[in-house]
Formats: sequence, structure tokens, C-alpha cells
Amino acid sequence: MTSLDRQATKLQEKKSEAAKLRRKSEREFKKASSLAKRTVSGLVSLERKIETSREQLEDVSGVLTQRLAQQESIQRLKSAAEERLKREKEAKDQVEQEIEFADSEEEKQQALSRLRSISDRIDELVAEIKQRNKMAQKITQALDDYKKSKSRISTKIQKQTHSKPTLQKLIKTSKKARERFAKQVVSKTRLEESTKKNIAQINKKLAELAAKRRKQAAKRATKKRTKKSKTRTKKKKSKIKRAKKSKIKRKSTKTKTKHKRKAKSRKRK
Repeated sequence: MTSLDRQATKLQEKKSEAAKLRRKSEREFKKASSLAKRTVSGLVSLERKIETSREQLEDVSGVLTQRLAQQESIQRLKSAAEERLKREKEAKDQVEQEIEFADSEEEKQQALSRLRSISDRIDELVAEIKQRNKMAQKITQALDDYKKSKSRISTKIQKQTHSKPTLQKLIKTSKKARERFAKQVVSKTRLEESTKKNIAQINKKLAELAAKRRKQAAKRATKKRTKKSKTRTKKKKSKIKRAKKSKIKRKSTKTKTKHKRKAKSRKRK
């Protein structure tokens, strides 16, 4: 009985320790699961961000290509206008010389007419070149902005891409940890259940022993009561027997006395 009590106490301590370890493993399992879930979610979010950044980079690159084409086109148009302006200025100088050396008024008027026409074209070309310069400045500014944006997005993609392997490694680590703690939870749960069964078996044995002891104690008590009862009965019978003997003795004594009195009475007569 004492050995079983000690065994039950040890098993109870073992069960408590197993339950403690099981709860700890469950907490670690939840942490690992939460980390894995957050990391997977983070990786998915990162991949979306990378995809969005790449789309933005593609858009910016497309616009940058368009702006470069516009810049080249404006530069060609500007160069062509400058070349025409140069020719018109040369033509203007020639016409001015013709006016100066005209032989007649008619030649002079014709030269003046050509001069006015050339001057108008020069003014138009100067205005066109100014406009082209303004457009070129705007496009140059836009190109700088788009180049900066492209550089910024490219750097962002590099950082995001660099973070991806770290998250992937963290996912693998957290998944392995989750699997390890899941096995520990199962193992500790089994140990706890096994210990519970052993404790139940010992408690059953203890209950059986206690019942057996109560039964034995009841038998001893019944035997003791029976013995006491027999002793009382025996004493009672002995007392009755002594009382009968005493009564018979008193009766015999009384009879003898009566006979003696009768004998004395006859003698007196």
C-alpha cells in the first residue's frame, strides 16, 4: 500500500511535469505557427510589391523612352530650324546688298519685297527655335525626374528582392520549428495520457486494497461482536445456572429446617 502510494505520488509529479512541458510546447508551436503565417503573408505581400514596382519601372521606362524620342525629335527640328535660320540670314544679307547696289527702283522694290519675306521667315524661325528650346527644357526636366524615379524604383526592387531570400529562409526555419514543436506536443500529450492511465490503475488497486481492508476489518469486527455475544450468552447461562443452584439450595435448606422443626415438635409430645 505504501509502495503504491509512493508510486502514485511519483506518477502524479511526472504527469504534472509532462503537462507543463506539453503546455510549453503548445505555446512554442503557436508562436512558430504565427511566425510562419506572418512570414508567408509578408512574402506574398513582398512579391506583390516587387511585381507592382516592376510594373511601375516598366511604365516609367516606357515614358522615359517616349520622352527621349521627343527630345531627339525636338533636337532635330531645332537643328533644322537653326540651319534654315542660318540660310535665311545669309539670304537676307545678300538681298540687303542687292538693295544697296540696285540699278533701278524696280529692282530695289523687288529686293525689298524679298527682304520683308525673308525677315518674316526669320522671325518665324526664331519664334520656332524659342518654342523648341522651351519644349526641350521641359522634356529635359521631365527626363531628369523620370530617370530619378527609375533609379529610385530600381533601388527599391533591389532591396525588396534582397529581402526575399531572408523571408524564404525564415519561412523554412519557422515551418521546421512548428513541425518540431507539433511532435513535442504529441509526445508530451501521449506521456501525459499514459501517466494518467497508470495513475488510474494504481488508484484502482489502492481502492481495491482499501475495500479489501474494509472488508477484513468488517469481518474482524463481526467476529469480535460474535465472540462478545457468545461470551455474554455464556455468562448469562452461567448466571442462570448459579441462580437455579442457589434457589435449589435455598429450597433444600428450607425443607431441612421444616423437617427439623417437625422432629422437635414430635419429641416434645
